[in-house]
Amino acid sequence: MIVFDEVTMMKINTILAATLCSSLMVANAQAADVDYFIGAGTGYQTDTINGDVIKDTDGLPIILRAGVVINEQHRVTGTFSYMEDKFSIGEQDYKHEQYSWLVSYDYLIPVAKNTQLFMGVTAGGNDNKVAGKASADFTWGGQAGVTYQWNEHFSSDLGYRYLEQDYSKNGVDIDNSQQVYLTLDYKF
Repeated sequence: MIVFDEVTMMKINTILAATLCSSLMVANAQAADVDYFIGAGTGYQTDTINGDVIKDTDGLPIILRAGVVINEQHRVTGTFSYMEDKFSIGEQDYKHEQYSWLVSYDYLIPVAKNTQLFMGVTAGGNDNKVAGKASADFTWGGQAGVTYQWNEHFSSDLGYRYLEQDYSKNGVDIDNSQQVYLTLDYKF
């Protein structure tokens, strides 16, 4: 069972309220051109761990996402990702697992017929488990990259995401996650 402290719950409630307000505004904008998409991806992720365990963990995240593109310039995406890394320090074996639930907003900038740059912000929750010590915490940050439209339905993102974290459990701290990722998305 995931248990959040009071500050984390306040941050999550703020994000949920902002997401709900944004969704209601989108639903009321009858003239908006809205495209829905789903996608999957992978990449390379590194997390900075300090405290009793000092190690930058790395791995290949599995990414699942869904979202909307509004008027070809605004994108709201819900993302789930999973990453794990097994490592040893001395004779001690460790395992770091991370589950992420994120909501992102990106502003899309067209640069060519099938190519757009994007930059945006992300917030959500990370459930980290390091050496058997688990904690679910608020995370926030931003991303930037390029989107290429392969055809009417398929596109790909190549991006970089930086996320700050508040993980601190039994002498182990995770300060941030950095991710380079590639996705394949299907637009309905």
